[in-house]
Amino acid sequence: MNIEKAIETYLKWKETHTTVAVDRYRIRLQQFMEFVNPDYPLSNINGEHIVTFHKQMEKGYSPATIAYSARILRNFFYFWHGRREVHFNPKEIIPVRFINPDKDIVTKGDFEDMDDLLDEDYFDDLKKKLVLNLLWDTGMRISELCEIELGNISEPNKEGLRTAKVRTRKSMRYNLVVWGSKTNDLLMKYLGVRLCFENCNTDELFINPKTGKPYTARSIQRWIKELADMAMLDKNITPHSFRHGKANHILDQGGSVRDVSAILRHVKPESSFHYMQLSAKHYLDVAGKYLAAA
Repeated sequence: MNIEKAIETYLKWKETHTTVAVDRYRIRLQQFMEFVNPDYPLSNINGEHIVTFHKQMEKGYSPATIAYSARILRNFFYFWHGRREVHFNPKEIIPVRFINPDKDIVTKGDFEDMDDLLDEDYFDDLKKKLVLNLLWDTGMRISELCEIELGNISEPNKEGLRTAKVRTRKSMRYNLVVWGSKTNDLLMKYLGVRLCFENCNTDELFINPKTGKPYTARSIQRWIKELADMAMLDKNITPHSFRHGKANHILDQGGSVRDVSAILRHVKPESSFHYMQLSAKHYLDVAGKYLAAA
């Protein structure tokens, strides 16, 4: 069996239990296939091929991307090692160690600076303002934001809070996100204009009136970058920075790690504990309490 056939077989198997990762796996596996040649026999591949491939990647890719590629290839070769189609031990494929740079966090002041740039009386600004407020209120992931559907948005309660069911790709489950009355006012104003779109034939919340199709994650990433530049924020702000900012804000307001886990809908508890050190105030308060007690 050649490497091209092996990759297609593996990806079909991968699709049976995850649909999200398949596209990412395909990109990296095809990159490796082009390196060794599509017709190269799978059984002839050994650890040296993997090492040489990742050495070549060092010329144009970050350590994080190379480490991700190593994990994908290790999983791929474990699959075929279990079927006795490869003869080297996939344990030889060791992802490189590297230091992750600190993630930039959106503070309440950053959010307000960006929000103040937008005039909700203009539809383009209204749309971006709603995106900003949803990200700040909920801390949702960009994939969840892009996939919000009108049918999954609830009516507001008497306090003005509104919820929506969003699908979390990591767990493939639906969870609730909640936002406040100010964001809800923006939503109602946006929906009123959205009704006027003649080619609006999709249930997603954010659609491009020119095409009638949902906005992509890339479009929203571009909006956030442009607003951060206009607000002259000396940070690399992305939509995910709002998620970090939400966790930081919860802890700074006296919330617990359990609150962070519940609001951000973390699958693994350790993800929530990581934010404790990102919040310097909360970390110092907790650590200082035990130092004082000592």
